[in-house]
Amino acid sequence: MSDDHAIRAKAAGLDKAWAEHRADVEEAIANAARIRGGFKRPTSPAAEPTPAYRAPGKGPQA
Repeated sequence: MSDDHAIRAKAAGLDKAWAEHRADVEEAIANAARIRGGFKRPTSPAAEPTPAYRAPGKGPQA
C-alpha cells in the first residue's frame, strides 16, 4: 500500500513531505479516506454539500 500512498503524495505535490515525514503523510491519507467514507453523496447533482453563506459586509440591517 505504500506505493499507492507514494503516488497520492506525489500527485498532491507532497514529494518533500513524503521524503521527510512519511508517517505523517500516510496518517493524513488514511484520515482523509476515513472521513471521505463518512459523507453521503447527494441524490441530486444540484444539491449543495453545505448551506449557502452570505459574505459579511453591508446588507439589510436586522
